[in-house]
Amino acid sequence: MITLFLNSKKIIPDLYVNTIYDIPYAKLYADGYRLILTDLDNTLISYKQTDPTEELMNWKKEVEGIGFEIIIVSNSKKNRVEYFADILGLKFVKFAKKPLKIGLKKAIKLGKRKYDRKEVLEIGDQLMTDIFGSKRMNLFTILVKAIDRKTEILSTKINRKIEKKMLIKAKKKHLELYNKNLKKYEEDCND
Repeated sequence: MITLFLNSKKIIPDLYVNTIYDIPYAKLYADGYRLILTDLDNTLISYKQTDPTEELMNWKKEVEGIGFEIIIVSNSKKNRVEYFADILGLKFVKFAKKPLKIGLKKAIKLGKRKYDRKEVLEIGDQLMTDIFGSKRMNLFTILVKAIDRKTEILSTKINRKIEKKMLIKAKKKHLELYNKNLKKYEEDCND
């Protein structure tokens, strides 16, 4: 099984929050972060949404106002990634193949300038793709609660089953980190 080969510490995010709106962007900027790589589906919007919300448009304006550059990094092959990115005025990488590094590296290269990895953070709703892929690149990771799990596609549902096994492994091997950054997430998933 795939979980035997994964380092359970690499699925533990640096921060867990309910939504993108709960992230302390000003503090992260003060800490030296400048580029936000963000997942799209169930991170910024649900799978069923067809257009960005006004709240999302305001979020983008606020975060860029602090000084961040934002790039969407999605595993989706669908044109909706480009559609949302265009409306938001953001660069994007679709079919990023997370947790592989290729899409994340491509996204960082799309930046307005050359970013050191210490300046880059990733926001996502999945441990097995967003967090694991970004941890493999030593990026700061922020896990958000999925917006609407009922709308998830098959590949995401499979990832969630693997994730459950990895949560058990992470709790067993890294209890202090698990309690700090994953316990609330697991509780939220079981609600």
